[in-house]
Amino acid sequence: MRGVDPMGAVDAVVGALAMRWGVERDRRVVASHARRRLWNGVGAIVQAACARGNPARREPSWNPPVFGGLEHFCSAIAAGLAERNCAAPIRRRRSLLASIGSSMAGKKGKGVEDQASASPEAGVDSSETSGAEDSSAGGAPGEAGPVSTSSSSLKSLGDGLAASSSASEEADKEKEAVQAQERILISEIDVKGASAELLQVATQSLVMKPNFAYTLKEVQEDVNRVFSTGYFSSCHPVAEDTRDGVRLTIEVKENPKLTGVVATGADMLPQSLIEEAFEDQYGKTLNFENFGRALGQLNKWYEDKGIFGQVTDADMKGNVAELRMKEARISRVSLKFLNPETGEQCIGKTNPDVIMKNITIKPGQVYNVRQAKSDIDVVHAMGLFDDVNIVPQPAEDSIQGSDQPKIVLTLNVVERKTGGFSAGGGISASQSSDGPVPGFVGSCAYSQRNLFGRNQKLSASIEIGQADSLFKINHSDPWVGGDQHRTGRNTYLQNMRTSGNAIHGKAVDEVGGVSGPGVTQLDALDVSNSSSRSGDQGGILIGRLLGGVEYSRPLSTSLSGTAGVQYQRTRVLGENGQPIVTDYYGNPIIFSHKDYDELLVGVLRSVYNGNKSQLVMSMEQAIPVRQDFLNFNRLRVRAEKTIKAGFTRLVVTTKGGMILGDLPPYEAFSIGGTNSVRGYGEGAVGTGRHYVVGSGELHFPLFSPLEGALFADYGSDIDSGPTVMGDPAGCRGKPGSGYGYGVGVRVDSPVGPLRLEYAWNDKRVGRFHFGIGYHG
Repeated sequence: MRGVDPMGAVDAVVGALAMRWGVERDRRVVASHARRRLWNGVGAIVQAACARGNPARREPSWNPPVFGGLEHFCSAIAAGLAERNCAAPIRRRRSLLASIGSSMAGKKGKGVEDQASASPEAGVDSSETSGAEDSSAGGAPGEAGPVSTSSSSLKSLGDGLAASSSASEEADKEKEAVQAQERILISEIDVKGASAELLQVATQSLVMKPNFAYTLKEVQEDVNRVFSTGYFSSCHPVAEDTRDGVRLTIEVKENPKLTGVVATGADMLPQSLIEEAFEDQYGKTLNFENFGRALGQLNKWYEDKGIFGQVTDADMKGNVAELRMKEARISRVSLKFLNPETGEQCIGKTNPDVIMKNITIKPGQVYNVRQAKSDIDVVHAMGLFDDVNIVPQPAEDSIQGSDQPKIVLTLNVVERKTGGFSAGGGISASQSSDGPVPGFVGSCAYSQRNLFGRNQKLSASIEIGQADSLFKINHSDPWVGGDQHRTGRNTYLQNMRTSGNAIHGKAVDEVGGVSGPGVTQLDALDVSNSSSRSGDQGGILIGRLLGGVEYSRPLSTSLSGTAGVQYQRTRVLGENGQPIVTDYYGNPIIFSHKDYDELLVGVLRSVYNGNKSQLVMSMEQAIPVRQDFLNFNRLRVRAEKTIKAGFTRLVVTTKGGMILGDLPPYEAFSIGGTNSVRGYGEGAVGTGRHYVVGSGELHFPLFSPLEGALFADYGSDIDSGPTVMGDPAGCRGKPGSGYGYGVGVRVDSPVGPLRLEYAWNDKRVGRFHFGIGYHG
């Protein structure tokens, strides 16, 4: 058949069918496989025709009639397929190929910090494809190419172009939407430009498989996955049309190896922290994800420390990463008094220097939120203000974009009323009364908490109770003269009377006739303490006139110390209010040969407040400035620890003390009672030179705000009762040691926890206790 190539016609059929199947069967039919099937079918037809032409040789004999029919058959199929399904997919595929290359061309690294902070899901902006699609469509066979216009033509057609721009944009969007849904057969996928190790990383990140059809969006997402591994500064896809489909090549450029990190502007950030954050990345290809994680560690350090600072920029200079930090510095700290009703600025009563000396943040420092909060707490603890806050604002002299931005801090305070008279009644917290419940007390007081605007406190108070009375004048300055150690001073003068029945009450057989078979003196003493008052037990009162001065200062964040000196004159008063020197049994009460004792004592005290624990130690040393002054040394220790156990908590408390030297009995340690060994009356366990008391309480919630408790106490005078002058415990039949246990409930109140408890002692005698404050 002259001028006819039957194989070319068959190839046209194969190409058309392959294109049709590749487009319509959605990833499942491979064009090359379809081509082989069709070639096999056409080959069988050819061989059959050749066999009919020359049966002996079984070889093709180019018989024009046979091949003429085959030619017409193949040409008809090819023409029909080309007309119906071939030309448009070819044009669309070429347009998609161009779109892949152009839309992904911009996927290159812009900077270390940008890539480190980029979201792994971030894809390529689809709007970048429109220009590529237009240009590719213009180059497709059978379509018009781009129109070239001169500048004069553009001017004359300006109005027309402006009017048609919106319509063109809508058409472009529709075209993009159509192309985004069209699929193209990917026959091969390759990654170039990566080392063997990173090639494996990039390949494993791909979802696409060869010989499947994908949309442009799916191709873009897969290229994004390669880029999101973090090891490449750029990822550029190249699409090539082949006989079997599209060969997709992803050209990558590896990040440099990280050999060092240099930080500028980090005055507060420790260099050791920077090295620790990046040490596992040195000598390895820079990974944006790991690098971003290290930057996050540095920013978290700023956040945890409360420092106004962060990493603002990062860049690579060769193999060294350069980090730039910005830390906000304080330009000025100002004070503003606010009216509590209007919120407007007003004139305050407090001296500004008194407030500002509590502020530790100073101009020139890097602003620390934690330090500012601590300063707010200190100012609020002065007790002069209803509200305290600090407001940071950019400083006027701060230069935008500077490596050291500046801020201005404004301390806003709202003053409260700080002085006046008060009167009322209540329950004595001193626990000096006898019996199971404390005595009632009435009070009247005047106080000024901001004397002369210097934050000095002056108070005068009178308290009169059933057994006790107190008159007290007190002046305190929490910070003397702005001392750098924050030393405070407290000066006081007081005259007080307290019940002495816990030590010097009458013997049990003399009180209410409590005696009889099986009744011990201790049992009778418990009964008498429960039902009698000072007048019934001899009316012993201890009157003290004392004055002193103490200085205190913080030694650390959790430890404080106090030192002072105190003068004291003590009298023991009988039922008629006259001084007495012996008790009911004729035992001496006053140590000196006068009707009163005098002493001058130096006081040292330290308090440690830890995490759910407290330790208090004090020592008093009497100073015998005159021959008839008392001379002794008294040491006291108290420790408390709280242990959480699920919804319950265990509170363990121990306390003890010892006295060496002159010891009048009213200064001895009294054991037993609401704040000592519960189950006993006040002082019913013993009186000694030395003592120790331990208690354990298991607290558990009942219903808000009520709380339950199980407790056990033990106390002892450590056999020191007989060493006290007159042996007040021995002549009253006190055991010297004992324990108690019981249950109770408590509720928080403005004056402290209110406790109602019932306890049994080791004699199986029970009694109620009512107390204010924590036990011990």
